[in-house]
Amino acid sequence: MRRLGIAAVALATGLGLAGVATAQAVTDPLVEQRRVQELSERTSALGGFRPQGGAPDPGPAQARGGPCFPIDRIEVTGVTLLPEVTLARLMAPFAPACMQGADIQSAMRALDGAYADKGYITTRSYIPAQNLTTGVLVLEVLEGHVEGIYLVGEAEELTGPRARRQIATAFPGAATRPFNLRDFEQGLDQMNRLGSVEATVRLQPGDTPGGSHVIVQRLQQDRFRGLGRFDTLASEGTGRNRLTFETTVDDLFGANDTWTVGLAGTENTNALTLSGSVPFGYTTVQLDLGYSEYLVPLSPAAELFGTSTNVSLSVTRMLARGQFSTTEGSVTLGVRDGTRVINFAALTPQRVATLSFGLRHIRIGEQARNSYDATLSFGLDAFGATRDPASPARDEPRAQFARLEFGWQRQGAFGAAGTLVTDLRAQISPHTLYGSEQMAIGSFSTVRGYEEAVGAGETGAYLRNDLYLAADVWTRLLPAAMRQTAATRIQPHLFLDAGVVRDRATGRRTHAAGAGLGLSWSFGRFTASGIIGVPLIDPFGRPGIGGPLIQVRADAKLW
Repeated sequence: MRRLGIAAVALATGLGLAGVATAQAVTDPLVEQRRVQELSERTSALGGFRPQGGAPDPGPAQARGGPCFPIDRIEVTGVTLLPEVTLARLMAPFAPACMQGADIQSAMRALDGAYADKGYITTRSYIPAQNLTTGVLVLEVLEGHVEGIYLVGEAEELTGPRARRQIATAFPGAATRPFNLRDFEQGLDQMNRLGSVEATVRLQPGDTPGGSHVIVQRLQQDRFRGLGRFDTLASEGTGRNRLTFETTVDDLFGANDTWTVGLAGTENTNALTLSGSVPFGYTTVQLDLGYSEYLVPLSPAAELFGTSTNVSLSVTRMLARGQFSTTEGSVTLGVRDGTRVINFAALTPQRVATLSFGLRHIRIGEQARNSYDATLSFGLDAFGATRDPASPARDEPRAQFARLEFGWQRQGAFGAAGTLVTDLRAQISPHTLYGSEQMAIGSFSTVRGYEEAVGAGETGAYLRNDLYLAADVWTRLLPAAMRQTAATRIQPHLFLDAGVVRDRATGRRTHAAGAGLGLSWSFGRFTASGIIGVPLIDPFGRPGIGGPLIQVRADAKLW
């Protein structure tokens, strides 16, 4: 047995460089799964954001004419939600002056508009009885308030502890504050993020001046859902064909919460995940748990077996939201355990604890919509994390590190050809990182067209471009009778990706680029998509078109 152990250690030593390279090149199933999920989430968040409610139409302006009144100053009363400096700025253009009725109306509209821009759309100004010969114009503001929030289903009001929890977690404290449309838009977003919910809001006049009854209609079906998926997006080394089963339950605790359990496997990998999130107004708390294992042949006589366990807790806060933009911040604490064994020889286990601070801004413009995000992460010397040596070598991975990730995504028209989605991701770190913390390129979620990740590094960037063809462009190839149906179920697109990473330990810089076309199709409970991509740079950095790679994915709603 001792000879066998010595032989295993010798084999592990002899394959040391291969083992390290493989650990870097073979993507942990949880890592790649997270990248695919993050790509989907940021694309959906940007594409799904719609202009929010704004100021109601005030109607036609009063025609100029009639008597004017010498006004030295304008006094605004009843204001608690706007600072004095804002009031002074709003009224400065109107007084002192000789004001006609149209001028007074303009001053009131400026005041109402300032409230509406902040979401207080039920606040109104009016002119109380007064004597304008004093030279002072008094405008009274009646700030709108909420008299009650009512949750209704298809035909009747929903009451009881469960309904109260759903209101409390979506609109905490809103019933005791002045009516702000942004509060209710945020609450609707928290309800509608559940795949089983469709929530809308309408207002009814209250029983007191300035009061409103808020009616939230919350329709729900398919709280308990099952999804089956087959795809060929995994790596060649661990088995390309992958099966995934996911079960999601919404409102498990009746608090606008959602929970998903997933199991995915290929020939040589397995991954089990559990994720859940609970909102509280502008804040969302999310928990993610994951376990994965993978087996990688190194040679006819050796193989690498690895496992990883991930625990992540994040708190996301909506910092600001307006009619055309949102800004949110997040704090995430994650702990990752990794083990690797070459035959009978266990390599040094890894435990990395990470604290991340993120910021994301979404804005809709006239020509396109854009999303900007940045995340600053620190490897902690806490939670039992692996401790770095006092003087680590340059090529020694660090568990205590700093890393900056940032990105930009744009979605907009590309002439009459269709919609162009551009996604840029970048990463910078002054430290040598473990493979799970590096940026890898050469996968479905990064640079497409490659069977395996071609490189990874602490510093790098990649750019993805997808042109989703307009229906008028591609349906003309079909018979006229098929065009309308095809346009609602089929979406072709073209893509072009490029990226570069630099590995700090070796100093190696790796380039990758890929191009191809894809097609997605949906019909009832089924959706399917596929791409054909070719690499434009080989793994040695030489330009040239490589062999085509076909990747497919098919999803079926099981229940």
